[in-house]
Parts: sequence; C-alpha cells; structure tokens
Amino acid sequence: GLRNAALAAPLLVLAACQSTPESRLYTLAVVPPAGTVQPARSVPQILALGSLDLPMLIDRPQIVRRIDGNRVETLEFDRWAEPLADGLRSTLAGDLSARLPGTTVLPTAGSNVAEGTAVLAVTVLRFDADAAGKVVLDAQWSLSPGGGSGGRKSGPTREIVEVPSAGTGPDAQVRAMSQAVGTLADRIAAGVRR
Repeated sequence: GLRNAALAAPLLVLAACQSTPESRLYTLAVVPPAGTVQPARSVPQILALGSLDLPMLIDRPQIVRRIDGNRVETLEFDRWAEPLADGLRSTLAGDLSARLPGTTVLPTAGSNVAEGTAVLAVTVLRFDADAAGKVVLDAQWSLSPGGGSGGRKSGPTREIVEVPSAGTGPDAQVRAMSQAVGTLADRIAAGVRR
C-alpha cells in the first residue's frame, strides 16, 4: 500500500500544478461612420432603444461560432465581459449617436416615453460567425412614435449584414461583429432619415 501511495504522490502534485486556462473577456466597440455625417431635418430629437431581443442560442456568456448549418460551438474561455444584450444595446446606441447628429440616443426607452421621442425596437435573428470567420447579423427593426403622439410607425424592416472574415480567432470575430453592428446602425440611421 505504501508503494502505491508513493507512486501516486507525484501524479497528485502534477495535477495540482495544472490550472484551467483563464477566460478572455471581450466587448463590442462603437465603429465610427465611414464618411462625414450631415444633420438631417427629419430625424427625431430623441431616439430611445426599446426592446432588443436576442435568440437564446447566442444569449450566453460564451462567444458562439457556427460550425455548419446544424452545429455551433461555444468558445468556453472566450466570453463576453457583460451580457451580450447589454453590450449590443450600448454599442448600437453609440453607433446611432455617431450617425444621427442632433439626435439624443437613449440606450433604454424606460416605462414612460415622452412625446416626440421615437422608439426603436430590434429583434436579432442571427448574430455569429461561421468557421471561416465571416460574421452574419440578421435583424429586424421598427420605429414607432412614443408618448402617444399618434405618429406613423415604420417597419419592421429586415437587414442582413455580412462582414467578411478577418481571421478565425475570437479577436477577429468580435471586431467583425462590432463592424456588423456599425453597418446595421448605418442602415437604421438611413431609415430614420426617410
């Protein structure tokens, strides 16, 4: 018995020295608009983000990558620093602020929306990268007047944004995801100006 214990001791010491890899944390970033943005007369003075819905597939701490049409993988040690819905909400608000000068963009609408405030609702249908690193953001958005002003609702409008691969690692995937949110903001801002 003593001999077995002596043989097992080095294995226990070796196992204790090994540790789990540390998680790497990521956030989405605001992407500046490509060109010069001119103020428009027809935009609302206040735009508030209302509902922002994500599919459960990606609404998790780990970054998700699509392997093929039927399989995905979660990157166990590559995680969002905050819930993805919160990060997407604040990034989209920042992107819209950069694209709609003269409009105050609020990241949340709150329960009472003042008259004259437009409310943006976004439903994300897909937001991930494939095995080659190409990011797809498939979302629907609609704009409605707040505060019971009786204005006209626009949408829903479906936008599919594809950002080509800049690499297959999680760093490249998150940068491409930030770019996709910026492109979605470009399209929403163009729709708001109509």
